[in-house]
Amino acid sequence: MKIGSFMPLRSVWDERIEALALEFPEHEFFHGLKPDSPEAVELDILIAGRLPGHAYLSSSRLKVIFQPFTGINHLPLQSLAERGVRVFNVHANAFDVAERALALTLAFYGRVVEFHDDLRQEKWHGFWVRAGAEDNWDSIAGRTCAILGTGAIGVELAKLLKAFSCPVIGWRRKSGQDVPEGFDKICFDLDEALGEAEIIFVALPATALTEGLLSKERLLAMKGKFLVNVGRGSIVDEEGLYEALRQGVLKGAAIDTWYQYPPSGKIGAPSRFPIHTLQNIILSPHVGGATHQASARAVGITIDKIRQYLRSGECGTEADLKAAY
Repeated sequence: MKIGSFMPLRSVWDERIEALALEFPEHEFFHGLKPDSPEAVELDILIAGRLPGHAYLSSSRLKVIFQPFTGINHLPLQSLAERGVRVFNVHANAFDVAERALALTLAFYGRVVEFHDDLRQEKWHGFWVRAGAEDNWDSIAGRTCAILGTGAIGVELAKLLKAFSCPVIGWRRKSGQDVPEGFDKICFDLDEALGEAEIIFVALPATALTEGLLSKERLLAMKGKFLVNVGRGSIVDEEGLYEALRQGVLKGAAIDTWYQYPPSGKIGAPSRFPIHTLQNIILSPHVGGATHQASARAVGITIDKIRQYLRSGECGTEADLKAAY
């Protein structure tokens, strides 16, 4: 078989791909390919991060795609499913995304960014300048939390929240499963979960069923709540989020997953609405799982999956293209 890696040259992938090529000399390996590389049209196996949609369909021989992260909503899922292409993803950064969600929450309640920015300007807060209660910050201890999504990220986040004695409600669509570790109970009614909690975490994948789940109407009914999105932007209505924050309905929000990204370069607003200019939001540029530790785990797990597939034709955690996760 012909196996093409679109992962970057002069990176940790180099020695890993070279080792696979030595271990499986009966297969041809091509490393450092580009979407328009001539070899791409004859690949049986593709190893890639994010490519233009057409690149995934250029080879009529393609059987399998391996990717070193979880989300698959960037793929041409219907076309791949029709052609019987299998996709193997990895869940290597669940703890890291959970840690980021908690850190963003603590930054808001602890007024970390506000006090940091003021002290850069030599403006002090607190006891040492004889300020009053207006300079206090809040603890999250004991606050009821709802996590929308009880998968790997949700479970890791629930366990972290127990260190703060937070009652944790999980929301999912499917019933008949055990209550995962860290959760106090599971709700199957979304509005019930939203109503009971002060802090709402979104840890869901982008699918047809989750798109617009937190509608404008729901967001404008979430008085006094704090929203954290480490799932996908499409789950939270864009205009509704802006209006709920601008009007002060939501106490605040911490957002890591956005509505628009720079088409090129590194400059660009994250939304059609000026969400990033509001004072009651903590901003994060979709880096929830981008730790050195998670990256190393993702590479190792991906290589192990490729090795297992080449030996047996099977490996774990195959993505469901119809469900889009």
